[in-house]
Amino acid sequence: MFKEDITMTQTFDIEHNRLFGELTATLKEDIVKIAGKCNGGKSILFVYPPKDEQAYIAKAYDVLAEDNYAIIDLRNVFRQFISDMGMENFEENYQNFGDEVFFSQNYDEGTFFHTVIEQIQAVFSQGKIPVLVHTGALYGMNFSNINIMEHQVVMASRIPLVVFYPATIEGEQIMFLGKQPASKYRCIVIR
Repeated sequence: MFKEDITMTQTFDIEHNRLFGELTATLKEDIVKIAGKCNGGKSILFVYPPKDEQAYIAKAYDVLAEDNYAIIDLRNVFRQFISDMGMENFEENYQNFGDEVFFSQNYDEGTFFHTVIEQIQAVFSQGKIPVLVHTGALYGMNFSNINIMEHQVVMASRIPLVVFYPATIEGEQIMFLGKQPASKYRCIVIR
């Protein structure tokens, strides 16, 4: 290994550990204190560079492997959503309804958004903290993390929601996947 590689690895490890330390400290706080910091919200946005996503998610599986967390991999949820619907039905619905198969103002059930909310609700009902990973899978689906964070299931919970958020930071602006401005209104941002 070259000296530059060692320095980069050490810098990454320090940053990695700092962010996870801040996350675990925040999760030990009372939900009322979290909600007070989130304008009534109950979510924690865990921001990291998109290029480092695999490393952060791998660390999440190590650090958040305790009984009181449940990691929800949105890639797997999406695969299951299509599998449950059937590929032919999904393709037909997408042709007929477009992005409304993912999220709709007109109806809730049967959408991918509804499936994600059901997953979160199931984790809450177990008394665990849901941790959403691979949220980049949501890009282009007609909804974003703010729709999840402001959903009544999340807002009414006595348990926080953690959203792993691959983003770049441009000044004070957080850009989801370096492309879409993020809302920081209903969450604690760890970056």
